Amino acid sequence: MGGKTRPVHWDLRNSHRGADLGVKLNPHSGHDFEDLGPVDIDLPGGQRFHADKMFLIVAATHDDAENIDELVCWYPALPLDEAYGKAMELTRQFGLKSDRITEFRRTVLDGLAAGDRKDLDGQGAGSDFPLLTPAGPLFGLSLKYSTVKNEQPVKLQVNIAWGDNLRLTLQDQASQSATPTPP
Repeated sequence: MGGKTRPVHWDLRNSHRGADLGVKLNPHSGHDFEDLGPVDIDLPGGQRFHADKMFLIVAATHDDAENIDELVCWYPALPLDEAYGKAMELTRQFGLKSDRITEFRRTVLDGLAAGDRKDLDGQGAGSDFPLLTPAGPLFGLSLKYSTVKNEQPVKLQVNIAWGDNLRLTLQDQASQSATPTPP
């Protein structure tokens, strides 16, 4: 990400159209927003997502591109403890489970203590993806460790999904919970 950022404040409380972001979406495509910040996105259920700086992709994965299917938000690469702290802050704000995020941090710390930096490349973990309101959207986050930038190796990603992504994720969750566990 470059140096200069562009502030945005989007209101997606009542609709999630490309027009709400000032973009024309095409079917089965995405729209990239680089160097945003600060970012404020008003979401259903009285929630607000805030980031000081980020890269964001808006995805329309269905034939009707008027509505956004997913916002994929990446923070700049962060040191492990800073990324972990930000992830924990977001899990508290949005009521997400944090055990996999905490487990990710422990795995990375253990790997680094063992001198395993290379084997940690690509390690990741995410939160659950609950609905913010009964009608959506889904909200979740993930952390990924990468050795590309040795001094700041952790990427924090936030996903906010409506539409087809919401429907498919809910179907997956329903089928997983309906699948009996083997004895």
